[in-house]
Amino acid sequence: MSASGKLRSERVVVEAPLSYAGSAKRIWKITDQENTVIKYLLVLVALTLVFFAWTFVTIWYCTWGLLLVPYRMIRKGGRKDKRQALQHREQLEALTSLQANQVIQTANLIEQNKNKSQ
Repeated sequence: MSASGKLRSERVVVEAPLSYAGSAKRIWKITDQENTVIKYLLVLVALTLVFFAWTFVTIWYCTWGLLLVPYRMIRKGGRKDKRQALQHREQLEALTSLQANQVIQTANLIEQNKNKSQ
């Protein structure tokens, strides 16, 4: 888990970097700070960067965007697969730690029963 309490799979941005949502989500990650003064300053920086990124994305769409739609769809599928793999890994880690805790509890109960019977 990160400092913000998010899992790694929750921090993955599926949207394309050259899309409005994708660029904004990637830039907005810089505002993930604990200190509120720094957070507010970074929000102002992020909003400025989002404005410039969206201006660039608009120009990009007007010149090349439609030619790259098939490529962007393939890349988005890859990013979704990455997020799903991270979620699967997180679930396996949670189950493994749960199983380890159960083994310890079972061993403790067996030890307690041995001590009671003696």
